[in-house]
Amino acid sequence: MEKYGKWYQINGVKQYVQIISENLANPLLIYLHGGPGDAALPLIEHFNLDLAKKYTLVIWEQRGAGKSYYPFKADEEIAIDTLVSDLKVLVELLLSERNERQVCLMGHSWGSIIGMEFIKRYPEWIDYYIGVGQVISSQEMFADSRAYILEHSSSTAVKQRISSIDTQFDQGEWFNDLMYFMNQLIKTGGSLYGKKSYAGFYPHFIRSKNYTLRDCVQRIQGSKQSIERLWQEVTRVDFTGETKFEVPIILIEGERDYHVSKRVAFDFYQKLESPKSFVCMKKAAHFPQWTRAADFNHVVNELEVPSTDAGIYLEV
Repeated sequence: MEKYGKWYQINGVKQYVQIISENLANPLLIYLHGGPGDAALPLIEHFNLDLAKKYTLVIWEQRGAGKSYYPFKADEEIAIDTLVSDLKVLVELLLSERNERQVCLMGHSWGSIIGMEFIKRYPEWIDYYIGVGQVISSQEMFADSRAYILEHSSSTAVKQRISSIDTQFDQGEWFNDLMYFMNQLIKTGGSLYGKKSYAGFYPHFIRSKNYTLRDCVQRIQGSKQSIERLWQEVTRVDFTGETKFEVPIILIEGERDYHVSKRVAFDFYQKLESPKSFVCMKKAAHFPQWTRAADFNHVVNELEVPSTDAGIYLEV
């Protein structure tokens, strides 16, 4: 197994990439982590190494996140376009190094926003796109999350506060409101299937050979600053009007995902007029790649890339 880390200077910022493959001639698959700022290198190394049997797996720690952490400057432009531009440079560098023409992309949650924007702008560089916990419409997503919390919480006080939160998240205490909203979603089981916290993921960061204690601390700092700078733009994301892409699209969704609504993703899939597939993973919510890792890895490694807009629907 080939495994190494590499630093790239991308748009003036030093950013970390981990590359893993059984055969470096395998096609490139770039993993776009969630968040924003939710760097996931130790989790992918632990749960998704099997992807390196088919692909040259590229795990990118996005600017200001994880091993690529640095404090954002007050006057620094941090936007979705910034991350799309960073990805463009990374793709160019990787393709140039390997003398190749295309990569595959996998975007999870926030990473799926970057992924969708990228394939709209640069389809010529993409073989196919895999969206996991795909964000389509943030406001529809929040509406489904709210409905789930209200149905599953037994606390009147929680229900009252959740009902009152403005999901544009531009009010004075928006960050606290967002943290409360997400914590209640997690506690009611709408994010991580069968669990009421993310605590089971934490040891993988502490034990990772690629993450120091400092990296773990800076990952927390990177997540906070990324949310603070990007969340208002996230709330306005809406791909519902996008029905034609020049790239095959494969969506892999947890059946019980109320963090980023599976229902909204499936509605989008049905209207797509591009080569498409939809994989519904049973007994999974927002993180099928880690809670059902063996099945997820098998699905990705055995993908039948769609060639028509008739669609391929699978339940696993």
